[in-house]
Amino acid sequence: MTFFARRADNNIDAMSALLTHRILSRCAVILLFCGLPGTAQTAPPSCQGPPPQSSPAPDGSIAAAAKSTKSEKPAHAKKVFTDEDMEVSAGPLPRLKMDGAENADEVVAAISAYKTTHTPEETERAIHIWYDRYDEMLAAAIQENIDMRVLRDANSSNGYELCQESHDYQQCAARQMAEMRGARSDQVQMMKNNNLEVRIQHAFMKVRNGLSMNNLRYEWFKVRTTNGIDTF
Repeated sequence: MTFFARRADNNIDAMSALLTHRILSRCAVILLFCGLPGTAQTAPPSCQGPPPQSSPAPDGSIAAAAKSTKSEKPAHAKKVFTDEDMEVSAGPLPRLKMDGAENADEVVAAISAYKTTHTPEETERAIHIWYDRYDEMLAAAIQENIDMRVLRDANSSNGYELCQESHDYQQCAARQMAEMRGARSDQVQMMKNNNLEVRIQHAFMKVRNGLSMNNLRYEWFKVRTTNGIDTF
C-alpha cells in the first residue's frame, strides 16, 4: 500500500506540474500576442485596453465656435441723432440765435403762424417747450456766475489770512499770482455768461410783448434776474 500511495502522489505532482506549465505557456503567448504592434487590431478582448476617450476641442476651435455664434446674432440698429431730431425735441418754434443779430421777431412771427392752425392748448404747449429750453440755459448761466463770485471771494479771504499767519513772503506772492490767474479765467467765463443772460432776457421780453399782441398771456412766462432769485 505504501508503494502505491507514493506512486499516486508522484502522479498527482506530475499532473500538477504539467497543468501549471501549460497555463504559464498560454499566458506567455497571450502577452506576446498583445505586445505585437501588428496584432493590436485583432487581439482578444482580454488584451485590449479601455476605448480611447474623445479629447476636447483645441482652444482655437472653441474660440472660433464662440466667434461664429456671436457673429450670427442679429445686430441691433443704433439710433443716430440728426439735426432734424434736435429740432423736433426743441419744438416747432425757431431757435434763438446766440451770435449776431437776435431773432426774437422771427420767433413771434412763428408763434402767430402756429396759432392759426393749432388749438390754444397746442399753441401754449409749443411756446412752453421753447421757453423751458432757454429758461434752463438762463438759470444755469446765472448760477454759474454766482458760484464763481462766491468761490473767488472765499479764496481771496482765505489767502489773506494764511499770508498773515505764515509771514512767508514768497508763499504769499505765489498764492496771489495763482489767484490773479484764476480770477482772469473766471472773468472770461463770467463775461460769456453775462452775454448769454442779456440775450435771453431781451428775447424773452420781446417774445412776451409779441404774445400780448396776439392775445396770448401766460402767468408762467417769467424772466429771471441775475441775482438768481427774482423774476419779472
